[in-house]
Amino acid sequence: MAPITLVSSLVMTPDDIYAKTDLGVQELRERKLNLSIALRSLLILVNGERTVRQIHAKSQSLNVDGSALTSLEHGGLIAKRYSARSESYDETIPTERTPDEVERFLRAQKMMDAAINNHLGFWGYGLMLRLQKTANLRDLHDLLPDVAKALVKKIGFDGATPIVNQMEQVIKSGA
Repeated sequence: MAPITLVSSLVMTPDDIYAKTDLGVQELRERKLNLSIALRSLLILVNGERTVRQIHAKSQSLNVDGSALTSLEHGGLIAKRYSARSESYDETIPTERTPDEVERFLRAQKMMDAAINNHLGFWGYGLMLRLQKTANLRDLHDLLPDVAKALVKKIGFDGATPIVNQMEQVIKSGA
């Protein structure tokens, strides 16, 4: 594989969340790309839960510039897991979503809509309003705990668990 370059063409916003790809996990195990200690340490910080802002804050002592994280993305070692929350978007920055992300968003949004309508009815009105404001997978991910809590309250833990697990799988991986 070619060495990782520090050229960026994608927009990485501070609230995006990135995760290691299979190639990234493999690189941590096998060390085939001969990443610098700083880039390897940065790769370790990417865990699918920290935002870009949090990773940059934790990586201050690594002496890497702002494009180091982008270089890991271009090298195929990390990939965007969730876009920034819709309320944190800078409207001057164009947001590009992959067809897979769009499909997963629409599928998860329909599943959440059906769960709220079928099981919560009138008591799900507030959640339905919040669902209508979602714009990406991250928004759905952030709304899921509240939907889960309402479902458990209304139909019980055993009834809510498979519904919530299925929605979570679609949001996280599209399964």
